[in-house]
Amino acid sequence: MKFYKINENSDFNALCEYIKPSPGGISIMSKKSKLNFVLIDDIRSPAANILKQDAISVGAELVTHKDTIFGMQLNSSALLMGTNAQFQALSKKEKLQDFGLKNLAVFLGKSFVKSRQAQIMGVLNINKDSFNENSRITGENGISRIENMIEQGARYIDLGGVSSRPGSVYPGRDEEFDRIKDIVSEIYRQKLYEKVEFSLDSFDEYCLEFALNHGFSVINDITANENLASLAARYDAQFCMMHMLGDPATMQIAPHYDDLMGEIDEFFAQKIERATALGAKKLILDVGIGFGKTAEQNMLLIKHLSHFLHFGYPLLIGANRKSVINHYVKTDVKDRLPGSLYLHLKAYENGASIIRTHDVSEHVQMFVLHSGMQNVNLWQDKA
Repeated sequence: MKFYKINENSDFNALCEYIKPSPGGISIMSKKSKLNFVLIDDIRSPAANILKQDAISVGAELVTHKDTIFGMQLNSSALLMGTNAQFQALSKKEKLQDFGLKNLAVFLGKSFVKSRQAQIMGVLNINKDSFNENSRITGENGISRIENMIEQGARYIDLGGVSSRPGSVYPGRDEEFDRIKDIVSEIYRQKLYEKVEFSLDSFDEYCLEFALNHGFSVINDITANENLASLAARYDAQFCMMHMLGDPATMQIAPHYDDLMGEIDEFFAQKIERATALGAKKLILDVGIGFGKTAEQNMLLIKHLSHFLHFGYPLLIGANRKSVINHYVKTDVKDRLPGSLYLHLKAYENGASIIRTHDVSEHVQMFVLHSGMQNVNLWQDKA
């Protein structure tokens, strides 16, 4: 008999192919193969004590405040730990309880499915003031830069006519349209939209509709104006809504958040409700790395990104070469590729399925190697 401690993130299904349990066993045991943490804030003592007992009864556990067990009336925090199977069983129990536990039951019943493959969104800017000058294109080199990104493996190409860097000021619809119209028309003439999905980074309906009429299929709106959902519905387009407070002109000053995760969660809930009511079906959510958030807040969002999977929509992350990297390692924009790769890998591991970057080939290479690492298994050598 031999023993090997293997990586806890090993592919459970691949392991089962090696071990060959019964199909029914795979279905049952897969729900027990990963431990989940759910942090609960502002839970009343009666609810905590009920949840503690119910959790233990299904094999899960609840870490509570030291005084909760004594029946003291207080609102505190707690940590719920359990497998998918245990959470499913616990969800059924809490549906019958009061003290707000019915809401927890709904949350525990959600599916937090992570993508098995990262899709790269290449970024190109048709302006002279985007924060990464290597992303800037002109009418002369724009198409060749687009074709290069397609060859490198981009799944999306995101074009922007105006900068959203901190301190930037919107130049107006006429200027934005004048910047984008020629290259959008050339993309359409050459039918490049048949090779890759094109996105316009804009909040202007006139510019967006022009792009959608010329082969574009994604609205990437940093203002999350849910009224654009009608436009997305009319063209059956994907609609990416980003969280941002304020506007780029004042973005140097991060607003105060009493509860960052909770406030962004409520923001998305309201936007999704409105957008779907207007007919949009293909939504994408972007927590807005760098848009009015401190470096620590950006890191927190990436670390706990999987929370937002409960909405059931793809998550997009764009941390490429942003100032969050400079906060931890003082660097110029041109020297932030390593930090970008790290943040985007962690974002993918935590639930992002679309990675927005200026550096397509480097990200494709990283994710190919990551996939290779995930797919190579100790037991393959023994089969």
